[in-house]
Amino acid sequence: MQDIKKENTENLEPESEDKTENIADLVSEEGDTGESIQSLDELKEQLLRALADNENVRRRAKKEVQEASQFAITNFSRDLLSVADNMDRALSSLPADSLEENDALAAIVNGIKMTARELESILKKYKIEKINPLDEKFDYNFHQAMFETKESGKPDGIIVEVLQPGYILGERLLRPAMVGVAKSKEIDVNQSSVEGKKSQDSSGEEDKKSQDSSGEEDI
Repeated sequence: MQDIKKENTENLEPESEDKTENIADLVSEEGDTGESIQSLDELKEQLLRALADNENVRRRAKKEVQEASQFAITNFSRDLLSVADNMDRALSSLPADSLEENDALAAIVNGIKMTARELESILKKYKIEKINPLDEKFDYNFHQAMFETKESGKPDGIIVEVLQPGYILGERLLRPAMVGVAKSKEIDVNQSSVEGKKSQDSSGEEDKKSQDSSGEEDI
């Protein structure tokens, strides 16, 4: 009987050892799986960052190429503005009466107008636009104030005269518009102080007279 019990205990011991080893293997496998998932998440995050950086570099390079192609004609455009200015001066300097009397001069003026229109269309083709801000609010980003006037009867900061139009290339300023700006009439400080002194003197004299009259009544 004792021999049979010993055999049973001997048979049970290997089975328990096998179960312990299986559990340890499962735990180690779960630990390896967790580390693998963490490493995959890190690799995924690194990949997304790399893709985002590449996209930013691509967009920046595309923008720089567009700006370089657009603003490459900046200096040439500035030189071309003087031609447009001279055409405008030529057209504005001729009186209308002389054109009616002289057919040859009228033909020349028509030719200048056609040339000016053609030049304006070419400027617009390359995104060069004229700034003519009459009756608009003064903006120091696009306008240059040449004088201020108090006799315009318009609110402060309104442009009352354009001496020379400005031009922009896309969003870049080529030349600011030279303008005259309205300014409200200011009160003369010296005059107001003199008037205030006069009013004080007159009020003092009235007080003195009132005191004298009250004294005479008491007597």
